[in-house]
Amino acid sequence: MKKIIFSTVLIIIVSALFISCAKAPQGNGTIIFTANGEDFVREGFTSKDGWAISFDKVYVNIVNPTAYNKDGLKSILQGTYFVDLAAGDAKAEPVVVGQTEKVIHGNYQSLKFGIKKAVSGEYKDSSIVMTGTAKKAGKSVNFTIKLDEEMDFDGKEGFVGDEVKGVLAENGKTSVEMTFHFDHIFGDKEAAADDHINTGSVGFDFFNTHSKDGKQEVTQEMLKKSADYGKLIKAIATLGHLGEGHCEVSNMTSASYMK
Repeated sequence: MKKIIFSTVLIIIVSALFISCAKAPQGNGTIIFTANGEDFVREGFTSKDGWAISFDKVYVNIVNPTAYNKDGLKSILQGTYFVDLAAGDAKAEPVVVGQTEKVIHGNYQSLKFGIKKAVSGEYKDSSIVMTGTAKKAGKSVNFTIKLDEEMDFDGKEGFVGDEVKGVLAENGKTSVEMTFHFDHIFGDKEAAADDHINTGSVGFDFFNTHSKDGKQEVTQEMLKKSADYGKLIKAIATLGHLGEGHCEVSNMTSASYMK
């Protein structure tokens, strides 16, 4: 009897191991993950308080971007990607972050991705870094702004824009786009004063209070005592988009300032 019980248990264990080692279903498609800072980053713009801003670098530290749909299809680009959204000229295409292959065909128009602090390198402990020059009324400031906010974005409603993205045909390729709207932080002089872009942003003067001798290096920690710090956190929470489609935000480091 003991031998029979042992044999039965052994069969169950071997069967469980076989099932756990079975490969997940595979397809033959490719999904290209891209990140886009749009014209605001590549060409520059004027903030709501009149600073002409041009960026040299705009880094975002993207973690595990995942294209998916409500029916259970998903494709994960595993890893951490410290991406420069300002790379290229004014006509540059969105930055290619990476791609997944052998993906089952289907609709992958929903997209989630994390923004986390870098664990090494020049900008260790920063999740978003902006460098460049701001000019106003004869003044010129060379700035470096380092933010350490962490959060997860989830674009459940799918990509919103002129071009359909995320639909993968059999044997085909498609792209998905993480879009970042940095005018939400600085505002936009070309928009109306009562536009939500301007009422919800902090402008450039908010950061420029820390400038000295035409240079400015500011960290998020330095800004915490500012009266508009809560407004900054709320603006950061709206950075992530799918084209013009809004993303839900969760797991923010400074979630208490969202109230």
